[in-house]
Amino acid sequence: MKALPPSLRKRKRYIAFRFIGTGNIEKSEVSDVLKNTTIQLFGELNAPKLRLIEFDGEAGMVMCEHSEVDKIKITLTLIEEINGKKVIPLILGVAGTIKSCRRKYLEVLRNADSANGI
Repeated sequence: MKALPPSLRKRKRYIAFRFIGTGNIEKSEVSDVLKNTTIQLFGELNAPKLRLIEFDGEAGMVMCEHSEVDKIKITLTLIEEINGKKVIPLILGVAGTIKSCRRKYLEVLRNADSANGI
């Protein structure tokens, strides 16, 4: 079976986000909450396909199709609690590649100084 040519593949987007809150949050907890929230909001048939690429306890990145970015943003903003820990979600930005998402949003966040207000 031949692979699809690049022009026929679905375009991906990478959404960088951050959870402001107390306590450590595991990657598996975030993945479970994201999947459950999307199913609750859009149903099993219309739920957008997503994959948690990375999460370091505070910030992370989700992959989805380009047409489902808005649904993922809505899902992220509606998360208030992860395993009993209150969180405030913050969407940092959307990029077309993993590399640019890390460079534009996640590395800037890691290198940011709290005095800058970020």
